[in-house]
Amino acid sequence: MKVLLVTMGSRGDVEPFAALAAELARTGHEPLLAAPRRLTEDAAARGLPVAPLDDGIFALQEEVAGKGARASITAARSALPLLRRWLDDLATLQDSDADVVVYAPKSLGAPHLADRLGVPSVAALPVPLFSPTARFPSPLSPVRPPRFLNRASWRLAGAVEAPYRRMVSSWRAEALGLTGPAPGLTERVARDGVLHAWSRHLLPAPDDWPAEVAPIGFWSLPPEEGQALPAALDRFLDAGDPPVYVGFGSMLAKDPESFTRAVLDGLHASGRRAVLATGWGALRPSRVPESVHVLDQAPHGLLLPRTAVAVHHGGVGTVAAAVRAGVPQVVRPFLGDQPFWARRVHELGIAAAPLTGRLTAGRLAAAIDDAASRGDAARELAAQVGEEDGVAAAVARIASLPT
Repeated sequence: MKVLLVTMGSRGDVEPFAALAAELARTGHEPLLAAPRRLTEDAAARGLPVAPLDDGIFALQEEVAGKGARASITAARSALPLLRRWLDDLATLQDSDADVVVYAPKSLGAPHLADRLGVPSVAALPVPLFSPTARFPSPLSPVRPPRFLNRASWRLAGAVEAPYRRMVSSWRAEALGLTGPAPGLTERVARDGVLHAWSRHLLPAPDDWPAEVAPIGFWSLPPEEGQALPAALDRFLDAGDPPVYVGFGSMLAKDPESFTRAVLDGLHASGRRAVLATGWGALRPSRVPESVHVLDQAPHGLLLPRTAVAVHHGGVGTVAAAVRAGVPQVVRPFLGDQPFWARRVHELGIAAAPLTGRLTAGRLAAAIDDAASRGDAARELAAQVGEEDGVAAAVARIASLPT
């Protein structure tokens, strides 16, 4: 089976699709991973077929990082043309001979591309967004509503799509030659079906969900054979007790310098060594003590098992990596579904209470100490999650789709 995989976003959005592509290839299928250009390099290095697409939206994000509200407003005005460039790049795949399209809903145009190809499509999500339940609110809800409003909060997923709907509808007609109204994402996911790519041990399916939307397990990209951490990092890890990992991925802080000072002061107050991953701009260290090792990024699968605590933003990809590594967590959420996962890992007893609001050194140090005491619970959950094979389950589901 030829499977076109389409995803958009940060590294945490692309790596699960790369993991699925690797399993598809291993089991005799023919995957093609379409993703932002700068995030296809690792997959290509593994020998996976890739279709690099426009990633101008990331250049815009980097350009305005830390420049304040006025720059953010300017960026918002520029985003739609950049997203249209992404969609136009995606349209170049309309001559593909794919048998099925597996897509991240934030890729916007992928289900319409499936319509153009005349093949089935299925959504893939590492977080519940389009499957309402009365048991808990939408992960996009900025506050925890009264329980009787839980189901209503799931309408937020449709609202997130609203700013792009007209543009996608125009692109669908102009670039793909499709007529008729373009169904919204909520309607589309309900029609196509969805692969929920998280562990039931992290978040079990509520009892008012149909069986076909139950989570099937994380899609984890294992380290390549022979892959190793950078030598300097490896020496640092060997030189003392397991450090605290601190990294906020693609998040941007309003005041990176002040935020970084709070992190470094909190680490000093905790008396622990640390590895700082600067990511896309939340952390901007200038001078650091010898007890702190700074790097841009490192593979979580190799690094996190050698750490004592993981401090991060609550993106589900990092949550999953820490869960698999059996490392207790401290989550300082920024936006989107991150507060949801921050609460969830705390409820499971594998993380300190979420660090919402202003980050201070004292709060961070206390949270690190709290998390460090939860190692047994984190290792127990890791053992349960380790028995699942989410990518194998996903391949089986994809192979069963009618073509």
